Amino acid sequence: MGIVFPYPVAAFVSPDQVLVLVNSKISESRDLATYYMERRGIPGDNRVDLDLPMTDTISRNAYEQAVLNPITDRLQKNGLANRIKVLVTMYGIPLRVQGPQPTSQEEEWVADARGWRQSAIGLLREQEELLVQQVSSLSQDPPLLDSAIIPPAETGKDISSSQVQAWRQKFTNLLQARVEKIERNASVEEKDALMAAHAKIIHRVFGKVGTSTSINGIPPLSKEQQREKVAVQQMLGRLMQQPSSATRTHAYELVQTAFGLWGVLSLSQWEMERYRQVDGSASLDSELSFLWWEPGTYPLAGRLPNPFYLGYAGTVSDWPLPLLMVSRIDAPIVAQAKKMIDQAISTESEGLVGNVYVDARGMKKGPPLSYGYYDADLQDFATKFQSGSGYPVTLENTEERFTSPGQAPNVAMYVGWYRLRHYEDAFTFNPGAIGYHIASGEAVSIHNPKELGWCKNALERGITVTLGPVGEPYLDAFPLPTEFFGLLYSGKYSLVEAYYLSTRYLSWKMVLFGDPLYRPWYKADAEQQQAAQVLFDHRPYPVSPAQVVFPALGTASDQSTFPGKYEAFDARILGP
Repeated sequence: MGIVFPYPVAAFVSPDQVLVLVNSKISESRDLATYYMERRGIPGDNRVDLDLPMTDTISRNAYEQAVLNPITDRLQKNGLANRIKVLVTMYGIPLRVQGPQPTSQEEEWVADARGWRQSAIGLLREQEELLVQQVSSLSQDPPLLDSAIIPPAETGKDISSSQVQAWRQKFTNLLQARVEKIERNASVEEKDALMAAHAKIIHRVFGKVGTSTSINGIPPLSKEQQREKVAVQQMLGRLMQQPSSATRTHAYELVQTAFGLWGVLSLSQWEMERYRQVDGSASLDSELSFLWWEPGTYPLAGRLPNPFYLGYAGTVSDWPLPLLMVSRIDAPIVAQAKKMIDQAISTESEGLVGNVYVDARGMKKGPPLSYGYYDADLQDFATKFQSGSGYPVTLENTEERFTSPGQAPNVAMYVGWYRLRHYEDAFTFNPGAIGYHIASGEAVSIHNPKELGWCKNALERGITVTLGPVGEPYLDAFPLPTEFFGLLYSGKYSLVEAYYLSTRYLSWKMVLFGDPLYRPWYKADAEQQQAAQVLFDHRPYPVSPAQVVFPALGTASDQSTFPGKYEAFDARILGP
C-alpha cells in the first residue's frame, strides 16, 4: 500500500529539486525561464535548453532524441540525476507526444490476432444464427432480431473494444430470451433436452469459467471454478508479459478453453489495440514522468498506474527506476504565463481570496469512479468546504451550468462539469485562482486562437492553475475534487505534489498548468487544518512524492524486476 505518515507533516519540494525545460528556439521561452528561476531561487544549472519546434505535437522519435536524451545527459553531467524531483515545461515546449509506430514483430502479431478475431467472429455468428432459429421455433412471435448482432461486414473491419462489449451484451440478451421462451412455451418433456442444448452453446461461447450469473439458467461459478478462473487469468498475465509466437498461441488455446469464443475475440481485440499502439499518444508532461526509463521498457499504449497516487494499491519497490513530477507554465501568450508566476508568488503572501464555484449535476452516488461517484464527490466537496473553510461556496446542482457573463465573479476556486470543449465565459478569476473542468480534450491546444476548450480560455482570462487532457482521458484520469483540494488546502503540499498524489495515471493524457512550487495555503492554522481533514475524510496524509524513495539510478540499471513492456494486460477484458 502507499506510504502514509500518521500525523500531518510538511514536506515541500525545494527550488534546487526543480529542473526548468526551455525551447531554445523561442526567445520568449528563454526569457520566461530566466524570470521564473530568478523569482523562485532555482539554481542556474537547473535548466535545459531544448531544440524543438513550436508545435503542439511532436513524434515519438523526436521526443526521444530531442527531449529525453538532452535532459538525461545534462542531469548526469551536472551531477543532478538523483536530486531533481520536478520538471517544469515552459512556454514553447510541445504539449503532446505521438504514439510510436509498431515494430515489424508487432505488425506480425497484429496480423495473427486479426486471424484469430475473424475466426472467432465467424464461429460466434454460427452460434447466433442457431440461437435465433431455436428461439423462433419456440413461439409464433416475430423474429427477435432485425439484423445480426455481429454484422457480417464487420468481420474484416477494425473494431473497438466497446463494440465487442456491446456485442457481448446483445448476445447475452439473446441467451436470456431463449431461456424465457423455453420456460414459457416448451413442454415438460422438451425442457431437459432444450436446456442441455442451451448449456452446450453457452460452454462453446463462454468456456468453462467465462459465464456470469447475468445469464439466465446458468448457476454461479463454483468455488473451484472461481479458483480456476483466477489461475487462468494469472497465467495469461504471465504469458502476455513477454509475448512470442509460442506464448501467444498458448494464450489463445488457454483462453478458448476457459473463456470460449468470446474470450478469443476479446483477447484478439486487446492484442490488436496494444500492438498497433492504440492510445499510445500522451501529454509530453505525463510522459516525462518516465524520464529515466529506457524506451521500450514500459508500455506506451494505454495508461500506467501512478505509484504516487494516495490510493495506489502496489508498493514503491514494484518500480525499479525513479519517477518524476511535471508541471507546465504555459498560456496563449507569454505575458499570461508570466502572470501565472507572479500571481502564485503574491498569493502565497497575501492569501487566496474570493468565491468557490462547484458545478455538479445532482446525480446519486454511483459505483466507484462512475459518473455518479464523481458527481457525488463534487457535491461532497461543496458541502464540506462551505461548512469548514469560510469561503463562500456556490453549488450548481442541476444539469444547468455557470454560463452567463458575470454569473461567477471573483473566483478563487472552480471545479465542475460538463460542457465538452466549449469554455463558457461566466468566470472572472482572482489572483491565484485554481480551477478545472471535468471533460475530454480541454487541453488539446493552448496556442490555437480558435481553440474553445477550458484550459486555453481559462488561462487567457487569468486563471493561475488549471489542468486538463490533450485527448480522451476517461473520467477517472481526473483528480477527485475532495482529494486534490483537500491535499492542497492542508497547506502541507505544493501544487505539483498535491496533483501527483491525487492523479491515478501516468504516461497518459493529463497536463497540470501552474507553478509547481505554488503553495496557496501553506500558512495553515488549526481551523484550516480541521477543514482540510474533513475534506480528506480524516485519512492520514500521504508522504510527499518528493520523499518517496526509489532505487538510486546508479543501482537500478537492471530492469528485469519490472514486468516488461506488455505488463499492462488486464484479464477483465475477457468478461465478467
